[in-house]
Amino acid sequence: MKPSKVLLFLLTVFAILLLVMLIFPKDGIKITKQFTLRFCSVDELFSTPKSNYADISTLIKEVAKDTSKVNSKDEVSLDSILVEADSLRKIIRQLEYPHNDSTLLYAFFKGLTENKDLVRIVHYGDSQIEGDRVTSYFRNRMQAKFGGSGMGMFAVVEANNGSTSIQKSYSDNWNRYTLFGRKNASLLHKHFGALLSYSRFTYQLKDSMSNDSTMHEAWINLKKSSNAFALARKYSQCKLIYGYNKKTVALECYKNDSLFKTETLHASNDYQILTYNFENTPNDITFKFKGKDSPNIFAISLDDTKGIAVDNVPLRGSSGLDFTRSDLSLLKRMYDEMNVKMVILQFGVNVAPNIVSDYTFYENWFYSQLKAIKRICPDMAIVVIGISDMSRKTGNSYESFPNIEKIRDAQKKAAFKANCAFWDLYQAMGGKNSMPSWVLAKPSLASKDFTHFNYNGAKIVSEMFSNAFLNEYYQYLINNQKKK
Repeated sequence: MKPSKVLLFLLTVFAILLLVMLIFPKDGIKITKQFTLRFCSVDELFSTPKSNYADISTLIKEVAKDTSKVNSKDEVSLDSILVEADSLRKIIRQLEYPHNDSTLLYAFFKGLTENKDLVRIVHYGDSQIEGDRVTSYFRNRMQAKFGGSGMGMFAVVEANNGSTSIQKSYSDNWNRYTLFGRKNASLLHKHFGALLSYSRFTYQLKDSMSNDSTMHEAWINLKKSSNAFALARKYSQCKLIYGYNKKTVALECYKNDSLFKTETLHASNDYQILTYNFENTPNDITFKFKGKDSPNIFAISLDDTKGIAVDNVPLRGSSGLDFTRSDLSLLKRMYDEMNVKMVILQFGVNVAPNIVSDYTFYENWFYSQLKAIKRICPDMAIVVIGISDMSRKTGNSYESFPNIEKIRDAQKKAAFKANCAFWDLYQAMGGKNSMPSWVLAKPSLASKDFTHFNYNGAKIVSEMFSNAFLNEYYQYLINNQKKK
């Protein structure tokens, strides 16, 4: 083709594109509720985009200060408490309470300091907390302050098994069963336990009279992670929470490649807890199962026998609306036996893509979950962490989803209605258009999906929440000291 014809062709294409730019609606053409067709405008093509991203430089600088060297729980002089509380209060977004009742968590703090047994906090969340990202730092701060060690409860199979706190491997015949996500038609029960999921190495048998005579074998191996905090790598007790197997199962527990104990898991219509105690933390533990039917493995826990445990329970795809779909009586019994005294709920990123004008439906639905937990455990302390900022691309820049604040408000109203504490992560991280600042920070603090914090960012989020939580503890101590 002659150069003149190529040039003519290119000019024609550019002219057509320019014409489309001029006549295409600025706000795009809405195809569905979730999809809008957009086209680059002339201004966007020839001008340098001006970002209105939130300035988080001061926030990062303040949080980066070392606030982890807090007094141990035995150092409770009023002067030392006031110093710690004052240093924390300057760099945090504080927890909020219904009717400004700042004593809402005092019963939990009292039990935490007076209880000689292990006290457990369960941190539920969506994919924002996968890999123990947010939970691990909070756990470390709490255990450094109140004692305890180990990474707490976790599932055999998770959506993302890349936890920083444990090296976990298992045979390829394990499967995960959950309340949330795609519905499994074979599940005819609601026995999901404290993690709202369980794992099996055989399919569900309908009853103990099943003709399946195949002998199945499976294994789980747990090793220390070099990326874990030192306290998370230490534990003196391992618990295996299992049940509902239709057939007897043989179990061998190996410690450092040597047989430690053998067990017979008898057929059961309930859950059971096996406890293994160690004088010294093993380098690795292996469980070997052999039987015609797998038990439901609800959780494995690695803990100390006292202090505090903090569990990371990521529920990828969940909006925090699944508790009422589970067997609440089983959930209560497991909470009681594992001494769960507080739950933290951190959801919202799965709600944001569904953009509507009114989120009263989500407020009511989320409230029903909080109310259900309170109903089965009236003394349970609950802290709701609100949705983080999320961004979508608009032209050449990114801006917050238009419904983030509405979702945050719905969560806060539900929390207050259920008499729960609330922490505003959206405002703590910088508010509107703050996520791009986290993504573009040096080093980056969030992933390029403009939704999820990476490990650097999750640590900062956790530092902020830990400071806010410890500030409430210091206020509790100050009030107690003043009463004396």
